[in-house]
Amino acid sequence: MQVKRTTLKDLGTTYCCAEEFPPSVGWAECLPESREWFKTNLGRHIEGYHLLDGDKVVGLIYWAKSEKALLPYEIEPKVACIYCTELLQDYKHKGHGKMMLDYMKNDLKKQGFKGILVPATDLDVYMSYKDFLKQGFQTIKEHPPFKVMYYPLTKENIAVKIVGLDYKPATNKVEVTLFRNFMCPVGAYMYHMIRRVAESFGDKIKIVELDATLETVRRYGTTEPLVNGKMKFFGPVSEKTAKNAIQEEIEQFRKG
Repeated sequence: MQVKRTTLKDLGTTYCCAEEFPPSVGWAECLPESREWFKTNLGRHIEGYHLLDGDKVVGLIYWAKSEKALLPYEIEPKVACIYCTELLQDYKHKGHGKMMLDYMKNDLKKQGFKGILVPATDLDVYMSYKDFLKQGFQTIKEHPPFKVMYYPLTKENIAVKIVGLDYKPATNKVEVTLFRNFMCPVGAYMYHMIRRVAESFGDKIKIVELDATLETVRRYGTTEPLVNGKMKFFGPVSEKTAKNAIQEEIEQFRKG
């Protein structure tokens, strides 16, 4: 087992988690879009570490420098911000996650990074804060549904400001706002699915599409889909959930 920095030569092995997507979902269909996004943004808005078992990628950590991270935070320079970590099922609970993070900590410390920040969640199946607690991270801010956690490398405390959700939708009809952020295949799939669902409402709604950039995330405080300026759901949801969320806002709009 070994850990290595991700390069463009590894593009075909990025997102090893896609190997284990449930066959009933279409997330894997968006893998090419995410790999193209990765190719375009590597060294700018994304960096990576891969865990290898021989030649097979079995784990990943994708992250970005705080100056370029597409996250709703204003963070002082030279902090590493984790987007996601994943391990294939057969490699979980065997110390491999710790192995990846230890490698990252040591590598970044050599490069003079102040520390590592991660938006963790309460979900046991995705970026659980409990897993990061075990690796020495501490919660420094609450940003539901996230706990902003930090691990110091060369600086014990850092300045972090949460950019609150601040999106003003149209007032003449319900607005569905979508940010083109294809860093994750699941996020890319949700983008296309929600757009399709929104289109099914015809002229009852207005669809707004924006690129997920440093400017937009720090202006609006999110790259998650919005319905009438509200974050009605987070992460992978069903078409039914998306449809109900939009319908609910349409009914509220009619009531005035």
